[in-house]
Amino acid sequence: MTETSVVIVGGKGTALNIAEQIEDARNRFRVPIRVLGFAIDDPALGKSLAGLPVLCGVREAWTSFQDSGVKFIFALYRPDVVQERYAMIATLGIPADRFASFIHPSAYVSPSANVGPGVVVLSHSSVLHRVSIGAFSIVNTNVVIEHESDVGPGVFVAASACIGARTRIGTAAFIGLNATIREDVSVGEGAFVGMAATVIHDVAPGQTVYGSPAKARR
Repeated sequence: MTETSVVIVGGKGTALNIAEQIEDARNRFRVPIRVLGFAIDDPALGKSLAGLPVLCGVREAWTSFQDSGVKFIFALYRPDVVQERYAMIATLGIPADRFASFIHPSAYVSPSANVGPGVVVLSHSSVLHRVSIGAFSIVNTNVVIEHESDVGPGVFVAASACIGARTRIGTAAFIGLNATIREDVSVGEGAFVGMAATVIHDVAPGQTVYGSPAKARR
């Protein structure tokens, strides 16, 4: 089987986790995928991260590798600017078919689930019956997304979050560490759900909620 070579756009936090989990999938589970390195703009990070090279800047990624078979994973999200970073993807000039999706072998993704391009599902997560995950979303370690939920594009779901059945998560929303979202709830586009929040009512687009039960905050 042909090995897929990947450049990760990003170089902090989740980007490093993704790189290490890809290498784990390759070394421990023999998945034919390899990380070439990172595309990141911060010179303070140096020339290598987690033993992998910084290859180029973010906006140089496509011009540097367009003539190769290299694939890309976008992992430049940050909790306070998820919408802006999601919008950035369209400006990079990378065709949709050159983005790789990555599902760690220890994760469970139902055969009835629909996973878009550029989606990442990290270790020990469960994506259950007829879940839909839009393009460029990141599902971190130990997340559960229950049946028939719809996660929009560009959504960032932090580790150990639990999303109940038939939930709707809007484009470029952020779901914090260990947050719990009740079944049949809608979380609007660009909303921010804080760490350990217990969401039992709909969250409006752009709204920030946290606490248990979660309440709207400025």
